[in-house]
Amino acid sequence: LWADSFPSLLSLFPASVWFEGERTCRRQGTQTQHCLRWICCIDTYIKTNSGVNQEKDMQRPPPNPAQMGYQQPPPGAPAGYRQPPPPRLQGIPQGIPQQGQPNQADNSPTSAFHPASRGPPPPPPPATLEQAQPQRYHPQPQGDEDKVYLEDPPAAETFGDEYQGNQKPDDDDEASVDFLLDPKHEMTWGRRFALAFKGFSCYNPSVAMARKEAENTASSASEKLTEGEKFANFSSSSPGAIGAYPFTKSKKETPSLAKAWAYFEHFALPRYVVDDSEGLTTAEPGEEHLPTKLYNPFCTPHNQLGDWGLGVGLYFTTLRALCILTFLGGVVSIPNILYFAGDDYSDGQSGLDNVVLQGSAICTDTTWVPCESCEGNGYPDSRIATGINVDTGDNATFALRNNCDGATLEQSYINLGVIALISAGLFVMNFTIRRVEVQFDEDEQTAQDYSVAITNPPLDAYDPEEWRKFFYEKFEGAHVTTCTVGVDNDLLVNALVERREKLRLLEMRVEPGTSLDTLTLASMAAQQEEHRRFFAKMMALLSPGLPELVSRLVVLNSRIQGLSQRSKPVTNVFVTFETEAAQRQVLTMLSNSSIAKHRGLLFRDKVALKAKEPDEPNTIRWQDLNVKPKMRARQQFLTTFATVIAIGVVALIIRIVNDWNVLFSSFGIAIANVLFPVFGKLLTNFESHHTESTKQRSLYFKIALFRWVNTAVVISIITDFEKTLSDEQGLISQIYALFFAEIVTTNAIQLADIGGHISRHFSAPRAKSQDAMNLSFQGSEVQLAERYTNMTKILLLALWYCSIFPSALFLCAVALFINYYTDRFSLMRTWKRMPHLGPKISIFSRRYFFPAAATAMAVMSSYYWASFPFDNICVNEDETVGESLSGTWLVDPFDDGDNETLSVNASSPVHFHCRQDFFRFHKNASSKIDERFPFIADNQPEGSEWMTEDQDSVTEIWGWVAVGFLCLFAIVIATGCCGRFLCAPGYRPRGEDQGINFSDVPSISSYIPQVDSPIFSYPLVAASTKNIHDELFSWDDPERPYEYYDLSKDAEYLMEGIADLSEGAFSQVVHWPPPKREQAQI
Repeated sequence: LWADSFPSLLSLFPASVWFEGERTCRRQGTQTQHCLRWICCIDTYIKTNSGVNQEKDMQRPPPNPAQMGYQQPPPGAPAGYRQPPPPRLQGIPQGIPQQGQPNQADNSPTSAFHPASRGPPPPPPPATLEQAQPQRYHPQPQGDEDKVYLEDPPAAETFGDEYQGNQKPDDDDEASVDFLLDPKHEMTWGRRFALAFKGFSCYNPSVAMARKEAENTASSASEKLTEGEKFANFSSSSPGAIGAYPFTKSKKETPSLAKAWAYFEHFALPRYVVDDSEGLTTAEPGEEHLPTKLYNPFCTPHNQLGDWGLGVGLYFTTLRALCILTFLGGVVSIPNILYFAGDDYSDGQSGLDNVVLQGSAICTDTTWVPCESCEGNGYPDSRIATGINVDTGDNATFALRNNCDGATLEQSYINLGVIALISAGLFVMNFTIRRVEVQFDEDEQTAQDYSVAITNPPLDAYDPEEWRKFFYEKFEGAHVTTCTVGVDNDLLVNALVERREKLRLLEMRVEPGTSLDTLTLASMAAQQEEHRRFFAKMMALLSPGLPELVSRLVVLNSRIQGLSQRSKPVTNVFVTFETEAAQRQVLTMLSNSSIAKHRGLLFRDKVALKAKEPDEPNTIRWQDLNVKPKMRARQQFLTTFATVIAIGVVALIIRIVNDWNVLFSSFGIAIANVLFPVFGKLLTNFESHHTESTKQRSLYFKIALFRWVNTAVVISIITDFEKTLSDEQGLISQIYALFFAEIVTTNAIQLADIGGHISRHFSAPRAKSQDAMNLSFQGSEVQLAERYTNMTKILLLALWYCSIFPSALFLCAVALFINYYTDRFSLMRTWKRMPHLGPKISIFSRRYFFPAAATAMAVMSSYYWASFPFDNICVNEDETVGESLSGTWLVDPFDDGDNETLSVNASSPVHFHCRQDFFRFHKNASSKIDERFPFIADNQPEGSEWMTEDQDSVTEIWGWVAVGFLCLFAIVIATGCCGRFLCAPGYRPRGEDQGINFSDVPSISSYIPQVDSPIFSYPLVAASTKNIHDELFSWDDPERPYEYYDLSKDAEYLMEGIADLSEGAFSQVVHWPPPKREQAQI
């Protein structure tokens, strides 16, 4: 019989019978054809439920099929055909056994991305019964119970007019989406390529293996195991499987490449909900019931970028603002560009072919002059030569002098206008970004807007109900929706995570069907170790094998058993209220201890609680939440010291390369700037941070320090002072090469995403498990701190050299503009999902790094205006060369350059070596004051003055401008330190109360202790999941229940028969829905 052909059956049973029957049917492993599934479900439900409940259900009026979630039949379906509704019931968390159901986790075989069913999805409906064909799904030995597609379902367009995109036709609001049926025009090009070539073994080696195994097991796989054996791993009477690890035996997996690409586009990449609203609503990862699309990297409105987190939105806002600001600075600098390119400065800079460099301070008007004192004073070989008198044959030393006068009052005033514009722009940008921060925060409602963090709870306050009662009684209208009581169990959580990873690695290394119990694994490890040879032993030191994994597993088991018996004190409590008003009321009252004591807001009538607004839930680093401040300070000191050592080593390498070729040194600097963040991440991973925001701030400091020094400071140090204005291998030429590398090379590498393509198209098809394959599709890891440092590095480079290279401001604007769209593309197509970071990095940049960049501009502009003409040659107008140096001379440069012939008159003034570089002055021994700063005419070495009259005035102005900026920057630093450590302000609400309840926010999450692992596609949960509603998770694994990731089950298994878990072994999370929501769920 085909049950779906008889619509009268729908009126015989209420909705609960259909839903609960199928859930029970799937749990017990009943495998039937689709046409018999509903009869099986009804029979199973009646057998497993009491007669009383059945009578109550039967007394209810017959259900309306549309209300039950049944969808309208596709065109051509038989009469009475109804597609099954989604298995999820409103208010019933998946994976949590309900009353009247066996205590088993839902681990039925699934199509990984078919949300409408936890069993194999139904085939496309036949037009008639005669046209019905056998299903194309074959059992695979994936574990002992899983089934996967041997052949992935065809693309949506093969169904013709029956389906539109991946949206199944129906008339109700609960639409379900099959991710495998995405229309091709909505797929990324990489997915189209992969699906076109996934059938070729050279691209997807698992194809041939899967077909061969399917032929051997398709006819007998489902008959080899009884119903009880299939799901014994998830039975409540077998805690070894569900408690410690989801399978007691290893399984053979045949991962699906189509599923992995669907995971990439629906879980890894951001999507928005397709609706008629004005803005774009961000879809949850793996959104099942609403049609979604990928964000367009170029057409997505700028105000939507806050959907990726407040920190990301502020980053792009800052990037756009700096692009506009530097472009305006370049416009103001146009007169200086025209002056440097004109005849008054360097005869039109003849011989300079690069259009971008024309308009810089490069001096092509040079002359060889006799300078006996110049020899042996460190002049580069290209600027010193030996002269031979054509008439007498005498030898003399000549040096190359610059005849360009760049330090004029007009040009210095224009440069002053630029720094005034930049400073005012940064000041205005600071206030503008504050307003944008409020707008982003109001547009995106998150758990942070409703939550408070208690940082000094009583050590024994384990009961979440006690916290709920306290806030209900002390604060009027404060309904607590969720409460997370965090304990100091970092060691236990880290051990459990490592143990789970080792078990997963062991499962993938042993033969399918091998028991994972300790004795079996120990026997296999001993056997393998006995047959190891020298080379295998050496390889085991680099890549641990089975013996090393088993040894570590035994150690971890013992450690977990010991740690689980110790009572852990409460260290943090996260309380989420139903309304923003309640959160703001609590923070206002508890942020001031005196007010709290005066109003009797004491926990247990004696503890004045310290409350603060926490970071977003997915930014909390639960594994490091309880590390002591002294330990964190020690770690950061060591990593900062390692950063300084790295800067010194790279500077030495760049100096060696620079002596060989200037262009290569510029690209070397760019490559070092790209590679150092990898080293910086390794250093930061050794540090312990409470949140991702503080970790990003630490990483930001390291990368910014390296890139600032490596980009701006190192190149100034390694370049000879006399070559600052040289047209070949000079300082300005290197700056241009750096900008070229930043504009072209860096962005090209980022857009190419070579590592991501290798991971998705080479590593993924060769993965041995679906988890490993999915991990290859998570995208390239990116740090927001790295993007901020890249932006500030380009800005610093332009401001540092804008006085002698005014076109650098235009280059900076171009680079930031390209970065803006390159980063948008990467954010929406190639980068791994970032935590929703707050504004801390943005505030850190605006408070310290941007003022530092403006101060550097003032100091370096003062230095460059004082250093003209950059040749270390002074003139004594009161003395002439005399007859000894007069005549015709053949000048031969030391670098084997072109020889020149010139004439020297006896009345020519004497030229001698002098030090024009203020940074390299020797301190005056007779003075206790360092006379090298400020860079003014009065601080020139006595008897070695080189400045012109205009230059004296210019340096006087700029010298004291630099002093003023340094003083202001010192005030900024002092104010920031005072505000952070001494006189921190109280709580200040950000934005207006939006009047939206926490439970009404569509995409919401809560403070659930979770730890990311490089082995698993989804986080591991460091708390019991039995009291956590599914809606509170920010992710959903379509293959496994949340219990699979529950680390507390591992500890319970290891402690079974030994001792009970201590009261505070794990953090507790409890959810209390508001009364109206509870009634709606009932």
